[in-house]
Amino acid sequence: MRYLLPWQSAVLLACLNLFIYASLGKPWSITTGEAHFTAYLENLFFPGHVQGNLYFQRYPPSLDWRVFLDLGIVLGAFIGAVLSRDFKIRVPRKKERYLQVFVGGLLMGFGARLAFGCNIGHIISGVPMLALSSFLAFISIFVGSYIGTKVLLRVL
Repeated sequence: MRYLLPWQSAVLLACLNLFIYASLGKPWSITTGEAHFTAYLENLFFPGHVQGNLYFQRYPPSLDWRVFLDLGIVLGAFIGAVLSRDFKIRVPRKKERYLQVFVGGLLMGFGARLAFGCNIGHIISGVPMLALSSFLAFISIFVGSYIGTKVLLRVL
């Protein structure tokens, strides 16, 4: 399997982030696009719920560049996996994995909204912009990952 070295990926991501910020005047974000896409779809079926949401009253859901960037990330990953012959549909052997994935996704989504952004947004966009909240998020992510790794190594 061919892949980019971590430093090459970091340089490309930094250049993409700089390009996005220079051309659009806003930092790269992922959870905002996901939230707007979800609210846009929800608005088709339950418009009252979206209109009653305080966040979407201030920031109406739209299919803007963030949504298409998110879709491009997913589509690009899919194309890369297919072209490298690494794409395979995998079905979990253990049924409890479905619950683990569902609960983990809910917790990550809740955490991203609670922290006003995901780890990618804080680390790739917030830290280079010297945002105090992103530095705190980065330190917390690092410490939490370190402690979590130590706990898992002892349990496993």
